[in-house]
Amino acid sequence: MREKIIDEIFKIAQKQDAFDILEKEYSFLSRDNLSSEIVQIGIMPEVFEHDSSEEKLWSKLSDIILASALNYLGLQCNVIRTRGDSADVYGKTDGYTIVSDAKCFRLSRTAKNQKDFKIKALDDWRRQDTYALLVGPLYQYPIDKSQIYRQAISKNVTLLSYTHLRYLLDKSTHPNLLRLWEVGNFLNKKYSVAEKQRGSIYWETIDNIVCDITDTILQDLKEYKKEEISKTKELGEEGINYWQSKINDFKKLSREEAIKMLINAQKIEQKIETIKKAISRRFVI
Repeated sequence: MREKIIDEIFKIAQKQDAFDILEKEYSFLSRDNLSSEIVQIGIMPEVFEHDSSEEKLWSKLSDIILASALNYLGLQCNVIRTRGDSADVYGKTDGYTIVSDAKCFRLSRTAKNQKDFKIKALDDWRRQDTYALLVGPLYQYPIDKSQIYRQAISKNVTLLSYTHLRYLLDKSTHPNLLRLWEVGNFLNKKYSVAEKQRGSIYWETIDNIVCDITDTILQDLKEYKKEEISKTKELGEEGINYWQSKINDFKKLSREEAIKMLINAQKIEQKIETIKKAISRRFVI
C-alpha cells in the first residue's frame, strides 16, 4: 500500500482539497489494514522533497492514521486541521481528554534534538486537557540517556512508538489506557533525576504496561519489535535505491546542466536578488 499512497500524494499534493481526499480514504481503514500500515507511516519517503507539499501531506496522513488507531482503542479522536498553536490530534473519552502528535522521520535524517520531539509544545498545547501523547518510530527515539525522557516524565507527556500502537490494536479491543497516560507521573515519583533520563528505564516501563493492558507476555511484544526492525531495513533499501538513482541521473548531466543545478540548489541567484533589494532600500538617516 505504501507505493500506492506515495503515488496518490504526488497526484493530489497541489489540490486544495488534498487533505480531504486523504482523510476520506484513510480514516476508515479496517483494523487489520491499519495494523499492517501503521509502523511504516513513521518513515518519511525519501522521494518527497524536504518541506514540500508532499512531505506535509504525508505528515498529515500520519495524524489521520494515529487518530484512527486511537479510535479503535476506544477514544473519540479527530485530526485538527488548523496549523499553528495546537496539537494535531484531539481525543476524548467520558473520563478525560488527550492531545496527540504523530512524528515522521527520514531514515537519511541525521541526529535529532529535543525540539524535534516537541514535548514542551505538546504540554503547552494541552492547556486544560488532561493528557498528552507523542508517537514516533521506536528506532528514532534516543537509545538511552536523553533529556527527552526527563522532559516527558516531568510534564507527564506519554511517549509511544507505532509498534506499541500496533500491538495494542492487535491484542486488545477497548483497553483501559489510563496507566499509559499516567506513566510520567508514575516514573516521576519512582526514580531520581539521573534515572529519569534513561531510555532503558522508560521503555521497560512502557513495555510492561502495554503487556499488562493486553494480558500478554513480553516475548510477544519483542517479536513485534523485530518485525519493525525488518520493516525499517526494507524501507531503508527503498531510500538507498532512490538516492542511488539520483546519483546515476547526476552522472548523466552535461557540465552546463550540472553547474545550473548546483546554482539552483544553493539558491545563489535568489540570495543575490535579496541582497540587491536590501541595499536598494531607502534608508532614513
